[in-house]
Amino acid sequence: MIKQNLNISKNGVIVAILIVFGIVLLTVGCGKEEVPAEGKTAVMAEANETGHKCGDEKEEHGVVKLSQEMQRSSGIEVKQVTIEEVAVPLSATAVIEMNMDRAAMISPRVTGKTVRIIASQGDRVKAGQPLAYLDSVELYQIWADYLKALGKVELTRKSFQREETLFQKKISPEKDVLKARQELGEAETDLNLAKERFRLVGVDVAQFATAKGNGSLPLISVESPVSGVVIEKAITQGEIVNPEKMLFMVADLSTLWVVIDVYEKDMSSLRVGAEVKVSVTPYPDKIFTGKISYIADVVDEKTRTEKARVTIDNASGLLKPGMFATILTDARNSGNELLINVPEEAVLFENSARYVFVQVSPDKFKKREIETGRTLGKSLEVTAGLKEGEMIAVKGAFILKSELKKDELEGDHH
Repeated sequence: MIKQNLNISKNGVIVAILIVFGIVLLTVGCGKEEVPAEGKTAVMAEANETGHKCGDEKEEHGVVKLSQEMQRSSGIEVKQVTIEEVAVPLSATAVIEMNMDRAAMISPRVTGKTVRIIASQGDRVKAGQPLAYLDSVELYQIWADYLKALGKVELTRKSFQREETLFQKKISPEKDVLKARQELGEAETDLNLAKERFRLVGVDVAQFATAKGNGSLPLISVESPVSGVVIEKAITQGEIVNPEKMLFMVADLSTLWVVIDVYEKDMSSLRVGAEVKVSVTPYPDKIFTGKISYIADVVDEKTRTEKARVTIDNASGLLKPGMFATILTDARNSGNELLINVPEEAVLFENSARYVFVQVSPDKFKKREIETGRTLGKSLEVTAGLKEGEMIAVKGAFILKSELKKDELEGDHH
């Protein structure tokens, strides 16, 4: 009897030890301490049999649970990520320059002294408008040559008339008349040349003769050959200037050139007449359009680039020469590439990060950051963060974002 009682006590102690050991293993299974794999299996089996649980499973960060019925009613659509062959538009940096076909570097026609300056830098002027006036000694020489040519014409004309009369009276031979006629023609040519010299310096002969008769000489005007804006002024009052010196630069800025350096690999994407979109930093939300008007025939040996030029309308006056710009060509004119692209509405922003919602199970979406590249129409190129075959929300991503925010707020309150 005593032996039996001892056996019972011994068995009770063993049972008690096993119970304590099981509790310890259950505690370890709930995350307190790592145990060997065989121990975990035994503990999990025992826990399942006794109905014990380790507590509620903690929700994974950035995950939204939404039933398929709720997805349908919310308009959420998913699409498989694929690598596709896409027509990629050419994007390149450029510099805005003046349209040199509508610009003029203005120099004086003769050497002279600046006596009056009318135009200043930034002024808008019209074609033919005087910008400055010069007093020139050369004008006196031109006048002297004119008077000499005029006197010679009068003299040779009288000589011709006399020889013609003598020939009619059969006093002089015909060869004398022909010679006198030739001398008159040469004198008239010299007179016309003297008049042309007046015109070239911007002075009318009749105006000069009248002014000289009144005791004063007309000034030589420096005029603009084009309408536009005075971009540069390089003349001061009283300065002696000559035809080699540029006094003013006037440019019509209603159209401008956007000059692009295109790499060899992208040259096939360009053609004359193709439409191009231009954007500049000061106006990030505004798109300017133009057409490629010129593609160079020579490649720069050092940079391995080719110059291309876009002529762009600037009637608004917003664009300025010297601005840096970004150009984007029509994708139809560009080559195709294999890449991942997703609809713009599938991509959400948070500070500087961009992310999408990846469907990890039928009723679960996980937020995932991605890196994007070029804009491809209404899609964005994805350079990192997605793999082919994954499913993402392409419509209703904003609803998932709202659900995620709501869950995070509720979690903060708990």
